[in-house]
Amino acid sequence: MNMQNKIFNKMRFFTILSILLFGINTLAQNNSKFIEDFNDNSNNWNIENSKDASSKVLNGVFYLNHYKNSASWRFWKEFIFETDKTFNIDVKLKQTSGAEDGGYGIVWGSNGWKNSYHFTISSNGEFAIWGYKNEEFFEWKKWSAFSKIKPFGEYNTLSIKKLMGNMYFYINGSLAYNHRFEPFFGSFFGFVVGKETNVIVDNFTLEYPKKQIDIAGDLNQKYKKKNLGKSINSMYSEIAPIISPDGKTLYVARQNHPENYGSQKLYDVWYAEKKSDGSWTSMKRMGKPINNEGDNLVISVSPDGNTLLLEGLYSSTGAYVSDQGISVSNRTLNGWTIPKKVLIDNFYNNNEFESYCPTADKKVLIMSVQRNDSYGNKDLYVSFLKQNGNYSEPVNMGKDLNTYLNEGTPFIASDNKTLYFYSYAFPGYGSADIFVTKRLDETWTKWSKPKNLGPTVNSSDWDTYYSVSAKGDYAYLVSTKGSYGNEDIFEIKMSEDSKPETVVLIFGKVFNKKTNKPIGVDIVYEDLKTGKIAGSARSNPRTGSYKIILPYGKNYSFRAEADDFIAINEEIDLLKIGKYLEKKKNLFLVPIEVGQTVGLQTIQFTRSKSELTESSYPELDRFVNLMKKYPKMEIELSGHTDTRGKPELLLLLSKNRVKAVKDYLIKKGINSKRITGKGYGGTKPLGTGYDEIEIKNRRVEFKISKM
Repeated sequence: MNMQNKIFNKMRFFTILSILLFGINTLAQNNSKFIEDFNDNSNNWNIENSKDASSKVLNGVFYLNHYKNSASWRFWKEFIFETDKTFNIDVKLKQTSGAEDGGYGIVWGSNGWKNSYHFTISSNGEFAIWGYKNEEFFEWKKWSAFSKIKPFGEYNTLSIKKLMGNMYFYINGSLAYNHRFEPFFGSFFGFVVGKETNVIVDNFTLEYPKKQIDIAGDLNQKYKKKNLGKSINSMYSEIAPIISPDGKTLYVARQNHPENYGSQKLYDVWYAEKKSDGSWTSMKRMGKPINNEGDNLVISVSPDGNTLLLEGLYSSTGAYVSDQGISVSNRTLNGWTIPKKVLIDNFYNNNEFESYCPTADKKVLIMSVQRNDSYGNKDLYVSFLKQNGNYSEPVNMGKDLNTYLNEGTPFIASDNKTLYFYSYAFPGYGSADIFVTKRLDETWTKWSKPKNLGPTVNSSDWDTYYSVSAKGDYAYLVSTKGSYGNEDIFEIKMSEDSKPETVVLIFGKVFNKKTNKPIGVDIVYEDLKTGKIAGSARSNPRTGSYKIILPYGKNYSFRAEADDFIAINEEIDLLKIGKYLEKKKNLFLVPIEVGQTVGLQTIQFTRSKSELTESSYPELDRFVNLMKKYPKMEIELSGHTDTRGKPELLLLLSKNRVKAVKDYLIKKGINSKRITGKGYGGTKPLGTGYDEIEIKNRRVEFKISKM
């Protein structure tokens, strides 16, 4: 070796040594340290007692016995911490019986043998670093000799130090190997014992960073979660609370209740309604076809309450098919339709459990499932509604949200930006905690750093599910802390720092304009600037009532739609962000009959001119399609202005506006012979005096003159 290489290797040695010393000193200054001396089993290591393996804690050591002549056995406990930070593991152990090549050592970052890492030695002086990922075997270091390993019957100390993106493996104080850090599969740490091998563990030490819980702003400590009481909760398990957007109906999944369907009494959907004094009615179980002999959960209710998305799949008769996937049911005059499968491209889930949440407009579906590209067990994924009605193949929502442990029970608020979910890995108060994050772009894979909702929401127990009304004033969640038996539903008033952005709830009824009778039809709302559909709903078939939710930041048009009717469009300006509003607006459908008159509400003109505004084109295009659908239809256009100005100029302006509309229709392929028109100036106002009314006076109407 020449002098230059000697100098380089010496510098490399001191660089690694400096990194190790810096990391160790840093960890010592700001760490948590778990020391197990095995004086008792108060820390709950897994105790085995079977024909394949046994273990016991006795007299300051942990006895591990594996009897099978194949594979290996793992003895462990759970530790949850931020794995991308520095940590140390130290274990002192020895082999007491079995073949010298049996192998024994440390297992870490595991969620079961199918996903696990192992650092093992053998009494014949070799070591290896290996594991499994999704049942696929891998080796970082094949079995290799190492002179520092002590023989059969003597204690060896194994150490793992994770520093600055690398992992260093020591045997009796000597560095044996290093490897780049790779994210964990799980949270179980402990010991692995090879075939027909008995091992004694004298101590186990794990140092890891102290938890730094990142709380969502200045949460109001006065707002405490409240058990909703015996009208909602019982001695049985209640989970998956979904509050309707108007905050008036609460859907819950209840297990083991005697009234549930099926012999196993699995989860059925129950619901309660809010009374005028703010209390809740007693829970009522929904009937068939929503409930059957399988697990039944509501994952979303439309703003109008007329559409339910449900977890699980149903047969054509309403029988249970599978827990995997989602279905949709609509309210009819005779009850609810048999839930129909919602198709998701290339959907699969490698986990037994799953959870889902669509946006209020149903254009985006978020789910918690385990797939081949998951970072841990269940991750959060996103799918987008396609033109054919299917959702696209799920896309992992990325490392902003997903960790090496479970993330689940997502709930996207009505603003389509604020996401609540549980995680085991982000620093919290124990078990699963609920976090909040904000969407940063249109990919749905870029999110703000998740914030813990704090000790008023989260506890040392299992805290999951989080459902928020459109108003964003109260949230509903599940906890075992302070329950009547199993999981219970709790309510909490929301602090400003955890609320979603404000929205507007539009409600009203849909009427046949000729008969003034309510009807059940589709409601469509769209971006007024682009004409793109922003969402849909359906009015109640019995009462005609509907509800839709519109986030601030855009101008919208909305209308009812049905065959053989012409929709009267309405519009609303929500460009400026404001407070939560509930705005009533009845919608009308005009029968396609001779003599019927329809106002083209969203056709607008530049002030004092006959130039059509860009926002007019979507409704004009719909009108073109209507005339093409009914080729014998002939119409009479009438133009109107506001009342401000000279009558003769207003009359001329109204005539020019009629001409502009007629020219547009002709340009789009409508025969000019089917269109007549007349201007009325400001002689037929809808009202006078207010700017809003005067804007409505500037309108074009059409009358069906022939069919």
